[in-house]
Amino acid sequence: MDNNKIEKDIQETVEKAVKKTMVKNNIINNVFDWILKIALIIGLIFIYQQVKPKNPDVKPVDGYDMTIENNGIFGFTAVDFEEVILGQATRQHLLIVNEQEVSVPTTITSTGLFNLSVFSQALNQTIYGIGEYTIDITKITKNDILFDQDKFTVTINVPYPELHSVIFEPEKTKIGDANKGWLAFGDIKLTPEQHKAFEVEAIDKLTERLNEKDCFDTAERFTKLTAYELYQPLVNSLSPAYKVNIVVKK
Repeated sequence: MDNNKIEKDIQETVEKAVKKTMVKNNIINNVFDWILKIALIIGLIFIYQQVKPKNPDVKPVDGYDMTIENNGIFGFTAVDFEEVILGQATRQHLLIVNEQEVSVPTTITSTGLFNLSVFSQALNQTIYGIGEYTIDITKITKNDILFDQDKFTVTINVPYPELHSVIFEPEKTKIGDANKGWLAFGDIKLTPEQHKAFEVEAIDKLTERLNEKDCFDTAERFTKLTAYELYQPLVNSLSPAYKVNIVVKK
């Protein structure tokens, strides 16, 4: 047999084998590439399911990227928020939620000689004072903190406000008309003891006014606002995605 033909046949056989091997390798590589692409897509879908808002009606805070959640893709737990909220009580005890100025009409009476009405005088006045309402945030427990991961809210039940102090402001007192008996002369002049008794009576009248329902309704509204202003930044420091909801306990 011609040696050249034998060499040509061998070369053709080798080339055919190489081509078959290359085709086989290309098929294997293509399949492997598709497997990697499919696995990557499945992985991305899994991550998206973990970080997307679970409630389509609830929108995260504007400008906030849910994919960079501080605590990882699985979000936060109730304990995370409890720690930061309850920790505030270690820094302060009472939270001043409202200061209200009120006025009360009152009368100073001088009975005069022999306590007879003809010698008596009555001076009408309007007294002013300030009531300070507070809440004791040390009374907030972990049971008062409700965490809703689906709605991205942290509800905090805070105590009902209390009238903490009453301040009488004598310099703001407005003097009204004087009623005098027909034999009463001069102006009413109070002794030091009478001044002290008048201040005690003034504080009592102001306290009674500040304990009325409309004053506490105002204090309750300001409690929600003041507590929100205290706790929302604390929650934001942990996660800007969550919003604080304040409920005042009756």
